Amino acid sequence: MDSVKSDQHVFELGAYTCVSGKEIDDVRVGYETYGTLNADKSNAILVCHYFSGNARAAGPADDDHELPGWWDNLIGPGKALDTDRYFVVSSNTLANLNAADGRSVMTGPASPNPATGKAYGLDFPLVTVEDFVHVQKRLLEHLGIERLVAVAGPSGGSVQAIQWSVQYPDMVPCVIAVISPGLYIHPFAAGMMELWSRPITADPKWNDGDYDAANPPKEGLAQALALVNLTSLSYEFVGGFGYGPADADKPPAESLDNLFVADAMLDDIARARAESLDANSFLYMVRAYKLYDVRQRLHESRARYLFVPSETDMVFPPHLSVTAVDDLKAAGLDAELFMLNVTGGHLDGLAKIDQAEQAIRTFLDD
Repeated sequence: MDSVKSDQHVFELGAYTCVSGKEIDDVRVGYETYGTLNADKSNAILVCHYFSGNARAAGPADDDHELPGWWDNLIGPGKALDTDRYFVVSSNTLANLNAADGRSVMTGPASPNPATGKAYGLDFPLVTVEDFVHVQKRLLEHLGIERLVAVAGPSGGSVQAIQWSVQYPDMVPCVIAVISPGLYIHPFAAGMMELWSRPITADPKWNDGDYDAANPPKEGLAQALALVNLTSLSYEFVGGFGYGPADADKPPAESLDNLFVADAMLDDIARARAESLDANSFLYMVRAYKLYDVRQRLHESRARYLFVPSETDMVFPPHLSVTAVDDLKAAGLDAELFMLNVTGGHLDGLAKIDQAEQAIRTFLDD
């Protein structure tokens, strides 16, 4: 099936008051839409991006994008989120990591502070997943959408989707939570995410968050991303890189500087990705997700839930989704699970989501 054409937009939200009570001026929200909003505006699905993702959920590779949109195998004509039927909205979150890619519009630590003209840095208020949802709600109000068909997302996007269901229950009848941590961030996952952050703060160029955009802590960010990538993959996937030396002329047995091929592959991927991401935004996103916990708010939800874990996920193992389904049912809510039978780990919630296509169609049609 073909990729769907995306329409890219920027919503000028203006001032926003965070859950903490602190105000952010001149908030700008980059978002994309796919399909057509019907006359009574009743066919909208909100899709939320993962930790390091952005609003480009679908669309083909082109001159500006090396790869298709991250859920292009799910969103489009005739696909599970059928754009001949649904109007799909995908927006950037506050503090979006992709601040350096030249395309992802959203206010965050890398944005100019109107009070100083310099980047906010650590003067930007700490934000939460609840803040992400409030800003998305303002966007939907701007579009005239009062009720959604569903909110869906992978990984951090699933967190936003679940938060939506307790924050605005009258708007959300269905939640599709893919490769999800469940209803809160387990302490093990929180510790893992904290360790992702440490290479950034250990990089001298980070300078307590006050770094020049022209000379950012790229080494620390690259090492952070290498950790994210390793945990997001599986033993089988990384094993495919092989065990030999990265350079046949530099055997690992002869020097600590000589790398194995898997080490070099992870480094290369991370360094390329670090070029388009912002280090402070990485830290803010980690903190936002570590603060997520809706367990005491389940009584506010009226939604049905579909959890779609990956069998080989080492970031958010499938037992977290199983526990979430059990807890939702215990709270009197409708929840079900479809397991992705995959070998690639966490990232198969993106690459292999089409395996859940029929389960998602059935869930939306019930």
